[in-house]
Amino acid sequence: MISCSTKPGPNLASKASLIHPKSTTKSEILQYFGPPVQVFVAQDGKEEWYYYYRVKNFWENFPIVRKYRGEDYTEILKIVFQGEIVEEAHYYTVKPSYKK
Repeated sequence: MISCSTKPGPNLASKASLIHPKSTTKSEILQYFGPPVQVFVAQDGKEEWYYYYRVKNFWENFPIVRKYRGEDYTEILKIVFQGEIVEEAHYYTVKPSYKK
């Protein structure tokens, strides 16, 4: 029997759609994404798990061309747990700022 588990990667957004607040457990998140890149624990006991994936454009190192050939960005998935259950999940992207 072969076991498959997904890891953060090119389809982090679609994998994030597997998360159902008030239903998905920590063990399911670990199965879907593997261990988080960062973990924070708030004073109220809630845990925040972060997953990142950098989408790098080949043309990023060519200043004149990069603005015409796509963008590079970082995908971020923030998951907040109350105990063993997901309370909320947020997926977003961040673009780097370039020096001119």
